[in-house]
Amino acid sequence: MMRITMILLCLMLAAAAAGRYQAEAAVREARQELRRLDREKARELSSIQLLRAEIAYLESPERLAVIAGEMTDLAPLSGAQLMTAEDFEIAFGEGAEPARSGASERASVVTVAALERTAPQ
Repeated sequence: MMRITMILLCLMLAAAAAGRYQAEAAVREARQELRRLDREKARELSSIQLLRAEIAYLESPERLAVIAGEMTDLAPLSGAQLMTAEDFEIAFGEGAEPARSGASERASVVTVAALERTAPQ
């Protein structure tokens, strides 16, 4: 009986040692994975910081003003392009109402040509 007990205790000790070794290996792998994830997180945070800096540069008003000046013919509005309420009534008639679906064929769009015709010089 003593011999069987000793054999069982040795087997249990071997199983416990194997279990401890497996747990230790799993902890070692988890620590390696944690270090890898920390490095990846640091890289991603650095990338996010770089992208935010790029967005700030790309959206800067000074840069956009330079690009708009180079690529378009846009200029600030001049006084000749503005229309008073009286000029609007003269150009489009008294009581001009917006076009309703099916009620009127006339569009109520103010065009640059109409502005140029009615604008005081």
